[in-house]
Amino acid sequence: MLDANILFAAFMRGSTTRKILLTKTPTPLKLYAPPFIIDEVYKYKDLLAKKAMLNKNEVLGLILQLIYASGIEITDYRYLDKFKKDAYRISPTVNDAIYFAVALYKRCPIWSNDKLMAKQDRVKVISTKDLLAILGMQ
Repeated sequence: MLDANILFAAFMRGSTTRKILLTKTPTPLKLYAPPFIIDEVYKYKDLLAKKAMLNKNEVLGLILQLIYASGIEITDYRYLDKFKKDAYRISPTVNDAIYFAVALYKRCPIWSNDKLMAKQDRVKVISTKDLLAILGMQ
């Protein structure tokens, strides 16, 4: 399970996050995301284009490449309904609750560099640095 900020980090040329998402890792990753993540990228496509020195079409192409190459599974909202109540209760912010719902549904950690997300004890939150150590890619 990854949050939008991880996907945004992959837009920076030469980023470690892009390398993780586009490279076959020693330990295969199974990544999940809510449909909302596509909306987030589209919402910020102008900013991402500027920061990554890409045009808007290239941003949309890269998001598709990142999702396809890394095998990110977009989780249907209908499967998350029964997890939303718990997700809102444990999420440090309302905006992050959907990520917690996916993590609860898939019983997996969240890949995020947001320190606030880790300030709960129900779902493990793994930073990029932690993930590199787990994958032996330091």
